[in-house]
Amino acid sequence: MKQLLMLGSLGLLVMGCASSGQLTSTVRSHDPQAVIGKTWQWVGTVTPVENIKVQQPERYTLRFDERGRLQAKFDCNRGGGGYEISEGKLSFGPMMSTRMACPEDSLDFVFMSQLKDVTSFFVEGDSLYLELPVDSGTLQFKQQEDDD
Repeated sequence: MKQLLMLGSLGLLVMGCASSGQLTSTVRSHDPQAVIGKTWQWVGTVTPVENIKVQQPERYTLRFDERGRLQAKFDCNRGGGGYEISEGKLSFGPMMSTRMACPEDSLDFVFMSQLKDVTSFFVEGDSLYLELPVDSGTLQFKQQEDDD
């Protein structure tokens, strides 16, 4: 009987430890302040038909300032434009960019094209996710390491 009671207690202890690990998950934020004033590097996009992995994320960056202006790096080109952000919602206005010829492996046009369709965002840990309309895809960014 003692062994059965001890085994039961051990089982409850193991179950309690396993379930407590679930409580430490990263919190998802829709707060605009989690995005503004930081530089974000594009690491990839997942859509229902493709999975783009960016080999050199430092070539594609976004920086949101407090006044609604965006500074962007589109591979070998620099640019930016305006943006509007509110709780979980994000949209970009027209963007301008320099027009240098980038290397053949460049994703500059893909990146710019996807940004114009963004409708919402969320932040988890040091990752920013920009969502395209109607579950058509998600761009993932990581916060630049030398940033705040």
